[in-house]
Amino acid sequence: MSLPEQTDVPDDVAALAPYNFVPLPERVVPAEEPCDQDRYHTDRLSGRIDCRLTTASPLYVRVGWRPEDFVAHGEKSFDELKDAPGQQERRAAFFHHGDPQRPLIPGSSLRGMLRALVEIVGYGKMERVTKRQHFFFRAVAAKGDDPLADPYRTTLANVRAGYLTRMHDQWAIIPAQPFGREGYLKARQSDMPSSLGVMRFNDPAYQPQYIAVSFTTKATKTGRLVIDRIDKPGIYQYGGMLITSGNMIETGSGSQFSPRKNHAVAGERQKDAQPIFIEDRAVEDYCTSLTAFQRGEGRRDSSFDSRLGVLEEGRPIFYCDPGRGKPVILFGQSPNFRVPYRFPGASRAATPRDFVPEHLRQIAATDLADAIFGYVRQEKVPDDQARAGRLFVSDAELEGEPQWCEPEVVTPKILSGPKPTTFQHYLVQDSTQKRNLMHYASPTDETVVRGHKRYWHKPNAPLADMIERDLVKIAKAASQYTRIKPVAPGVSFRFTLRFENLSRIELGALLWVLRLAADERYRLALGMGKPLGMGAVSISSSVYRDDRQARYSRLLDETQWHTGEQVLEQAELDACRAEFEGYVLKESGEQARGYTSLDDPLRMRCLLALLSWKEAPPAEKTSYMELGQFRERPVLPRPTQVIGWETAPAAASAAPRQPQHQQATPVAAPAAPAPAPSRDYGSSVLAVGEVFSGKIKEILKIGVKVLHPAYPDSKQVIGLVAKEHQTGPFQIDRDRRFEIIAIQEEATTTILWLKPTKNPANK
Repeated sequence: MSLPEQTDVPDDVAALAPYNFVPLPERVVPAEEPCDQDRYHTDRLSGRIDCRLTTASPLYVRVGWRPEDFVAHGEKSFDELKDAPGQQERRAAFFHHGDPQRPLIPGSSLRGMLRALVEIVGYGKMERVTKRQHFFFRAVAAKGDDPLADPYRTTLANVRAGYLTRMHDQWAIIPAQPFGREGYLKARQSDMPSSLGVMRFNDPAYQPQYIAVSFTTKATKTGRLVIDRIDKPGIYQYGGMLITSGNMIETGSGSQFSPRKNHAVAGERQKDAQPIFIEDRAVEDYCTSLTAFQRGEGRRDSSFDSRLGVLEEGRPIFYCDPGRGKPVILFGQSPNFRVPYRFPGASRAATPRDFVPEHLRQIAATDLADAIFGYVRQEKVPDDQARAGRLFVSDAELEGEPQWCEPEVVTPKILSGPKPTTFQHYLVQDSTQKRNLMHYASPTDETVVRGHKRYWHKPNAPLADMIERDLVKIAKAASQYTRIKPVAPGVSFRFTLRFENLSRIELGALLWVLRLAADERYRLALGMGKPLGMGAVSISSSVYRDDRQARYSRLLDETQWHTGEQVLEQAELDACRAEFEGYVLKESGEQARGYTSLDDPLRMRCLLALLSWKEAPPAEKTSYMELGQFRERPVLPRPTQVIGWETAPAAASAAPRQPQHQQATPVAAPAAPAPAPSRDYGSSVLAVGEVFSGKIKEILKIGVKVLHPAYPDSKQVIGLVAKEHQTGPFQIDRDRRFEIIAIQEEATTTILWLKPTKNPANK
């Protein structure tokens, strides 16, 4: 079966990123039959490869904790070590074996770098993809053309407040007192008296709070109840809890002012209300997807637990009312909480592993990387649980004297973790139209993960682009910075690869990678700071074959021990590489597609693009985007397009198609009322994507009110056009054509969220 293919991306909708992806293979190339490992085989190759690694950009590999330091400081962040004298400097050192002035590269780091490349060039499986991390999303302010806007609004159509409790070893919610149709109330921060001690959104020390209050209510012009007056308990008519959420400054926008104006207020616990249990799977999904904010990272005296987030006995919480007799599956700390991506009918949140085709992650399969480097199966596999590797990697020792980028430790630019929830980068997209983008609730037969993530090299990046010199910046975000002591470009290390009983194909795989490592056009990547341009290395090598019979045929070779080693000539090295290429091309199916060189398939061209040093893209094409640019969800092009090896298509078309996956929402929307018989106004079907001609009835603050032709005089169905979709003239009692982009069910009314359209009516 063919995998979904990444579309060509026009430059006007192309995303920027310091990383890109090597596409998945159509099928895994299996390893050859394994050999016994209790003897040397005469038909196989054993020996060593002497390697000289030279840095092409600053390189840093962090030192390991000493046992006594680990006992004392464990998993503390770098910022948390500032109160332990000397620990930050000790932690910032380059890896060493006792002398910080003699840096070395651990063999485990070299081994990991080589194995990752053998997995790619050998068309290996993609087994080690987590199924623990669960994907959630929030789309509070998303525009109507965002693929998550409709699912989010539909999902959070019936949010209520309640109080957590533990019952029978399970989490449950005691509902809060509702106010009319409102499950909770909004309160403006500007109405908060100083007596409550509410932190202001723009306070540098801001963090969420839970404050007991009393209050009165008032109705807005649209009939919604909100907080009128509020103060300490016992002063006003009603009692409850004020819940403040994140201020949105922590998102990294650099803004000094929060866009938020309101807090939420939950009423008191309902007397005699039956607790509503939270589904265990929903709790597990929530706990395994906690953000840094939800874990309370970087904030002293945080209200959140590092493992459980908001889950605490008696704490107010928000949830979607599941209906009588059903468990809660959606909950969070604020009314606009994150919700899980769920496939239609699924009982759990989607995970990264779901988007790797099953035939590419078979645990019991053995690929070339497994055969060479060894493996331990992640799950039980009878008679094949583990196999030792046949390649042994030494530490890389420094040649000559150390050359540091700077004499003392330095602070690099912020190095954040990966953001796989940026689905327009991490999933294969068959369209660049924003509303049609694949996401983590899309069917897995329509999209897959982009593949193996790798970072672009930045040959001309100056050290000033890697190091943060602004002390004010560092002080403001101390928890996000670390310190390092990198070696300078041009420093050399030596290490040895010893191999035993490798077939010519297996040795050819290793030699194919080392050929790239020695080619002036390419560089491998190692260590920390790759997004900044750090870690580019080249490797030159010499290969020696160990003839075991010759080795033991005599003891001495004149004045030295007789080793039986023979230098492998270039012709034999080329022959091993050729056998490897032929094997992979045949077994992967690339040969059947007409490819005669392993350099030519798209998968390998993408790898070569990402390893390129001489032709690496300019820095402006491989930088991180600003936060505001993500809102339009630009799509990440293939590496070959970024580097200029293929031409970008013309500008994106303005007419999007409607894919099947657009109907897949994380939580199924309630059914709309059955429509009256169709009239000659367009579609009378109440469904997302349907088009009808409706009369503009009233212009309100919350949106333009539109009458659906099948319900002209009814309050049962109301159409609303939100502000972000109010384009063109809106004249009372005039007809316009509208498309339904979301459906929201209230107690007695169905709200159709609309946008104007010029498309013809659906038939």
